[in-house]
Amino acid sequence: MTDLVTRTLRDKLMNHRRVLCTGNPDYPNSLAQGFKKIFPSATFIHKSAGWDLTDESAEALQRLALLFKTHNTFINASYIAPMVQSKLLELCNQSVKFCDVFNIGSTHEFDGLGDKVYTESKLDLQKKSLSLHTYRFNTHHILLGSIKQDNTTEHRRSLDIDTVCNIVPWILSQNFDVPIICVSQFKQSW
Repeated sequence: MTDLVTRTLRDKLMNHRRVLCTGNPDYPNSLAQGFKKIFPSATFIHKSAGWDLTDESAEALQRLALLFKTHNTFINASYIAPMVQSKLLELCNQSVKFCDVFNIGSTHEFDGLGDKVYTESKLDLQKKSLSLHTYRFNTHHILLGSIKQDNTTEHRRSLDIDTVCNIVPWILSQNFDVPIICVSQFKQSW
């Protein structure tokens, strides 16, 4: 297939976004709630909607693969358990031909402040995201700092959810590729 044909096909497929996002949009101050504002017709997968994303049975994986096939944009937003985000990314890659994928990482990937298992899971996600990045399967790894959960002093310097979620449409609107980006709050001076 020539580059022009591939580009035309991809543009046509991506013209109408069918977004799949992990997380519960009804949970206050969640990334899913922020993404629901931007993509109101998105499909959200989470436990209370009948999706146990830790279930690795053949039946559960087949059900997820079928869901991925009906979407062309995947926002891998929720840390559920160790390595689950990486497994979802791999399943998405195996299930769809053309997709834009947004993997939500963490500044703990480089700041050494997080739990070891969480950090290793996010680093694995970053590595897979970058290794799977192609023209047809366009991955974006977004490293985020602390996200504002409330207006307490502890969270006053944290990133606003709406600001964070608007990174996705910003990336989609660029005429250049963004395989990795980091957005962090100002750190306290020690």
